[in-house]
Amino acid sequence: MWPLSPLRRATLKQAIKTAIAGVASLYAAKLFKLPEDYWAPISALIVMQSNVGATLSASWTRLAGTAVGAVVGGLFVATWGLNVIAFGAAVVISFCLCAILRIADSQRLATVTVGVLMLIHRPGSAWVVATHRFFEVSIGILVAMVISFVVWPARARETLRKGIADALSSAEAMYQAISRRYRHSASVDLADIRARMDTAVLKNHGLLQFAQYERMAAPEHHELLTLLMDHVDRILEAVAALELATRGAEGDAYLHNFEAELERVETTISIAFEWLVSSIAAWRFDRAWQDLAGPITDLDEKAAAGRKAGATRSLELEEILRFYSLLLGSRNLANELEMAHKVVISRGLFDSAAV
Repeated sequence: MWPLSPLRRATLKQAIKTAIAGVASLYAAKLFKLPEDYWAPISALIVMQSNVGATLSASWTRLAGTAVGAVVGGLFVATWGLNVIAFGAAVVISFCLCAILRIADSQRLATVTVGVLMLIHRPGSAWVVATHRFFEVSIGILVAMVISFVVWPARARETLRKGIADALSSAEAMYQAISRRYRHSASVDLADIRARMDTAVLKNHGLLQFAQYERMAAPEHHELLTLLMDHVDRILEAVAALELATRGAEGDAYLHNFEAELERVETTISIAFEWLVSSIAAWRFDRAWQDLAGPITDLDEKAAAGRKAGATRSLELEEILRFYSLLLGSRNLANELEMAHKVVISRGLFDSAAV
């Protein structure tokens, strides 16, 4: 058998989990002798996602929408029967009711449930039909959640942790490219790095929403990831500010008086990035941390000495502003990295098994 890549292995596992959920929910619905048992596997297939948090999120959305649609649809069928005007009014009311209840994500499912109840004629009481529909969907959702928890469970928080490490890795690559462009007047294409960084950030914010559904299992872990996300966003903003500060530096000469100091600053900040990336990815924070303040202070002091000696008098104002913007931006970035480091250390989560 050919070895599978991690992505294909994950896809195969998800396909098997989804099939198990569909088959198990169909058997469960038949066990309860529900008249339209096919809604159970359909619901299970719809809500089964790649991680537990996403499955719980989709399950809540579908269950809430089905409940609202079943109540409104059952009420309208029982009162006005199956007619077009009543159907339209029921759709409007169920849609608005979801908004009032702050479950806007359930609006489409609520209106679909209304349509299924009011547009398809069935014998028997409207309330019995609505109740059956709710239980059919509920069985599918319940089975999907159990399968998601039991069979190859994947946590949104685990994926988010790796996503945070990826975002920081992209930020480090961005920082190094900016530094090379400034120090060596190198022609650097930042578009691909920025796109990779933006994609990671967008994906992480989505994962954070799913991770909140898993917070009951590890509330302190969710709190830490939320704080880390906040600090990562600020780190990325600091890197973006550095990129703006150093634009147009081609031909700047003043910085060459500080080659050794600038190299130390770049190396030190890069090592700090690598500490965060590797430590968050492995969820171990017991490695030695880099002193970030020292190299930046040395650069600042040497620049102050040169300024007092009149080294900047013959320079263009833009060049001086770029240099000091880089200095201040580097200090700001170092401070943000320090704060991210303190957050993870203060939580005392040194054991990778905590995930």
